Amino acid sequence: MAFSFGFFNSKNLDRTYTAENFNDYLGSIICDGIQDNFGQCFKLSVNKLKLTIGSGKAWIQGHYFISDTAYTYDLSRYVDESLPRYMAVGICCNTSENVRNVSFEILAGTPATNPAIPRFQNTDYKKYLTLCIIRLDAGTSELSVTDYRENNNFCGYVRCILGKCKVTDMLSQLSEIQTQIKDYNITVGQLTTKINELTLKIDEMTGDVVSIGKCGQSVDFVLYSDGRLLLKGTGATFDYSTDSNPSPFQNNSNIKSVTVSEGVTGIGERLFQYCDNLKTVSLPTTLTAIKKAAFLPHIDGYIYHQSLNGLTELKIPERVTELDVNVFAGTAIKSVTVPSSVVTVGAMAFSECQYLETVRYGGKVISDRMFVRCTKLKNLTLTKNVKEIVGGCFNYCESLNTITYEGSLVDWNAVKKNTNWDSHAVDIESPLAKIQCLDGYMEYVANTKTWKEVKS
Repeated sequence: MAFSFGFFNSKNLDRTYTAENFNDYLGSIICDGIQDNFGQCFKLSVNKLKLTIGSGKAWIQGHYFISDTAYTYDLSRYVDESLPRYMAVGICCNTSENVRNVSFEILAGTPATNPAIPRFQNTDYKKYLTLCIIRLDAGTSELSVTDYRENNNFCGYVRCILGKCKVTDMLSQLSEIQTQIKDYNITVGQLTTKINELTLKIDEMTGDVVSIGKCGQSVDFVLYSDGRLLLKGTGATFDYSTDSNPSPFQNNSNIKSVTVSEGVTGIGERLFQYCDNLKTVSLPTTLTAIKKAAFLPHIDGYIYHQSLNGLTELKIPERVTELDVNVFAGTAIKSVTVPSSVVTVGAMAFSECQYLETVRYGGKVISDRMFVRCTKLKNLTLTKNVKEIVGGCFNYCESLNTITYEGSLVDWNAVKKNTNWDSHAVDIESPLAKIQCLDGYMEYVANTKTWKEVKS
């Protein structure tokens, strides 16, 4: 006999979980079925030989599927002129590595004098929810539909692990889980800090020193031959300028990584400007401000850059309150999370980051032209902490079709939006057409150049 167990409340840095762990956990507390508080719960309606499936949300094996608009199928091609047949309509979750998709699926039975009802067959990679069974009589012009949504053997509605409460009760349980995850993330941050401190101590004892010096009133630096740059001390570093007072690191192509120790509170203006080979930086939890062009690399003059220099990875600490002008502009980062602590953001902070695809933004203000010409940006999530969106922030974001907002439609409408916040007010072809909220979405109407509210 063997036993297994798992705790989601971390103690003494002893918990590490993967996305698969949380998927299994959600799969254990959320039974397969239709979520009862979203959209039309896949309402079925018939018009002659057309079947319309209303909007809805479903859970299958811990995975979710959302259809935010009604979807209509023309089933006339399945009518046999001589014999009747049955059809099954359902939702298929395919987890195989080369598919990883959830969608509607139709299974047509064989026409016969006494036709059999086709059934979806679950496999290791495919799981089904059957929405309905349809009978097509010989030569018919009208569908006969049997609704299976209430049938717990084939579909049913989402309930918790006990099978007694629906989604509205379960959401409170998920809230508790999110709190536990937040505590876990804090623990991870503390552990990371300890690792960085240990790394600093090891680095100080090893490596060939190329240069040492001061870059702040109480901040010293050591540059090693392998490209590691260590900053250690307290308080902020100095501010620098491009010409009259350049940083000791400006145009240094030998710098590959930077570690800033705990105690440093500010990264000064242009401190790492034009460090084109600087790819990674480890910033301390004590950091509160990153000043103008601190990490700005050289940027070529092409509209679509031939290549990008500078940082490829970035994690902004949770206590940072200020990100200044052009602070990470033109870098090669692919994703970034801006924490809720950020209250002041300078213009074009992430402009020209043409490899940037995914952003989670928790700051209070999205600044002037903040993401201008981030041509690959396609996954943008805004938290409820966002209070203002300044004009031009998404200009030339050619891949940004949808913004996900973690609040209600009422919350979204309360956000201050300056002229051209969505890039539709000027002569720019903006693809932005949808703001997905928790209880519906905003849809852009091109002919009136306005946003329309659509509730779930």
